Amino acid sequence: MSLKKGQVALLVAAAGVLAAIMLLDRKPSGSAGDAIDAVQSLEADTVMSPVDRAVALVNGPNPMEGVMMLRELAESDPPNVDAVMWLGLFSVQSGQIDKARERFADVLSLEPGHFEATFQLALLDMEDEYYDRAIEGFEACMDSDPTFHSGLFFAARCYDFKGDAEAALSRYHAYLPYAPDTAVTASVEGFIQRLEAGKSGSTD
Repeated sequence: MSLKKGQVALLVAAAGVLAAIMLLDRKPSGSAGDAIDAVQSLEADTVMSPVDRAVALVNGPNPMEGVMMLRELAESDPPNVDAVMWLGLFSVQSGQIDKARERFADVLSLEPGHFEATFQLALLDMEDEYYDRAIEGFEACMDSDPTFHSGLFFAARCYDFKGDAEAALSRYHAYLPYAPDTAVTASVEGFIQRLEAGKSGSTD
């Protein structure tokens, strides 16, 4: 199963109201039990792709075997882009941020404009306070997928942390109609009220 744009949503974890939007759960989706079931049915499942087999192993009882399979696929000729992408995601999960950046950059060199790699790099840039670069990434994601409304929120947060209240307010307001629930709406409205009162997001 190749990574799709929609799978980005599966990587966003709910850890409080705002974490549902702001923080990325670097663990690929699926429970440990599901992963073990997948591993046990590998031989019987002739549809499962090599990348899916490797990911199932990483999430199951043989993580290093799965990682080695992903590396082999990533280093094949031509490289398997999905394998490179998963290696980047697992690098973030294990705290190897420099390696993750390298993997995502590799994906973009293989497929310029790759949505997931662009998004992941933008998230890392935001976390590392490279706000201008993060904004460029989020805007690139929105350009490639006009339905990616969460990009407005991420960009707003970056402008907020930069102290650019006008740009942040513009994007918060633009995002509000797409907020997934009333709790998120209330939180974004709180950001708007704070900015309109003249307080910077960097003090949150």
